[in-house]
Amino acid sequence: MDKKYILEQMRHEIDVADKKLLEALAERMEVVKKVGLYKKERDILPLDPKRWQEVLEDKLAKGNDLDLSQDLVREIYEKIHKHALILEERSNK
Repeated sequence: MDKKYILEQMRHEIDVADKKLLEALAERMEVVKKVGLYKKERDILPLDPKRWQEVLEDKLAKGNDLDLSQDLVREIYEKIHKHALILEERSNK
């Protein structure tokens, strides 16, 4: 097989995986908005440190099971969490 064709196929696989990642992230953020509204209606603060620690530990363990770098998983989820808190705070005003 042509080396260029093989590279293009692998790049296509990356593009498909990236599309799935973005769709999953968008779906997650929609749920975050609902959580923000739920918390607002019940006067619950956006940040629950205990829950955040549980989520992070769970994701680190799952990432480890999938042979992903702990640093990568931590960095990604810290960014996601930071953005999720912003969305929840916006919903909470």
